[in-house]
Amino acid sequence: MNENCIVYDESNINESVESQQSANFTDSEDSDDSFINEETLPQKEQAIRKIEFALADINDQIERNEKILILRTSYEKSDFSIRYSSYRKKKLDRDLHCLHQVYDLLENDKKSTKRELFYEHKAIYELQRNLDSSIRSICELLNESRSNLNVLACGRGILRGAITFLVEDVGVIDARVQDVLITDSLLFSDQVSEAEFVLVVEKDTTFQKLIDEKFQTMFPRGILVTSKGYPDISTRNVLKMLSEKRKLPIYGLFDADPHGIEIYLTYKYGAAKETAEGRGAFVSSIQWIGLFPTDFKRFFIDPSQCLPLLRSDFVKIENMIPRSIQLGECLVTRELDWMIQNAFKLELESINMCGPEYMGKYLIAPRVRSWKEPMIEQKPYEPIMEQSLNTISPDSQNLEFSIRRDEAEEFFKDSYIDSDSERLIDDVIDNDSD
Repeated sequence: MNENCIVYDESNINESVESQQSANFTDSEDSDDSFINEETLPQKEQAIRKIEFALADINDQIERNEKILILRTSYEKSDFSIRYSSYRKKKLDRDLHCLHQVYDLLENDKKSTKRELFYEHKAIYELQRNLDSSIRSICELLNESRSNLNVLACGRGILRGAITFLVEDVGVIDARVQDVLITDSLLFSDQVSEAEFVLVVEKDTTFQKLIDEKFQTMFPRGILVTSKGYPDISTRNVLKMLSEKRKLPIYGLFDADPHGIEIYLTYKYGAAKETAEGRGAFVSSIQWIGLFPTDFKRFFIDPSQCLPLLRSDFVKIENMIPRSIQLGECLVTRELDWMIQNAFKLELESINMCGPEYMGKYLIAPRVRSWKEPMIEQKPYEPIMEQSLNTISPDSQNLEFSIRRDEAEEFFKDSYIDSDSERLIDDVIDNDSD
């Protein structure tokens, strides 16, 4: 059982709990908590009954003057409970108010953003992060994702491209003419789209660079997305919706460093440490198309763009390799191994140094196109250039763009696709998100 040690103040708490009882919650002494886990009940009804039990039970504990209060959903079967000691009264008060707000949303079949919930009791929550903490605790307590509790988040991700959303109470949002903030409200919208694929990029700078270089002209049936670093839950859920509902292929473009590869794995499998709040928020269909560490040998990248690995990078790589092996991510394992052997990393910006629109024409276009081609035979991975990094002469760095482009396109028509086809047919281990 996971137990978070938190706090309460007995004075002021009775009043708070009594206010939560205004909906005639069931008294814990008369309740049979066996109904809570009854599989025949709808998911929403199970959550409502758990909240009723938790509020009635903690009210009894206060009346008995218990020194340690325990917020739980049953006497015996709770997988998660929260313990409140006598040192921090505000945490319990915030959690109880948040629990009551969630109950109201479920009972009345309403949805609300975290920001709206915050302003309902701003004096109690004081800061947005305090409400966020309470929501995380309640998701764990009820063993439900945030979206299942009708709590929406205003994400930080943005998208642009060939799709239009019709959002209730908002209207038409045309992503062809404006950047669209990715929020949970898009999950419940109607969409009109002629898009053929979605490209996810790691950074906002890369997003803006591609827009400036006429991404929409180069890929008129593409959608460009970024979550500005590690992906938030809203962005992952919207991408999952586009993949499953619109049947759009999702491609990912990230830095060739440990953080970029970890971000890719987070999109595809969720965070390594699972929490209930973001359960199911991952895009298992996303396909990594770069930037690969081995792309240093495939494109005209100046050696000055190579950044040495830090001690923290080596530690992260060593931790990621076992996970990539467990998940069957052969390409990830191979690229991580290459990176640690050569002791340097690359950022996506290094491609921009190769020339105007180079990223779109020579990195994105061939690889997005190549994933659509049938995979007929399998061949082992073979780098384009045989010489090692230590033997690359200065003259070799002065190859014409056209020569390196031909090499890259030929490579991705043959060995890259085939070498990764085995990974695509492997069973993916389901790893939920935080």
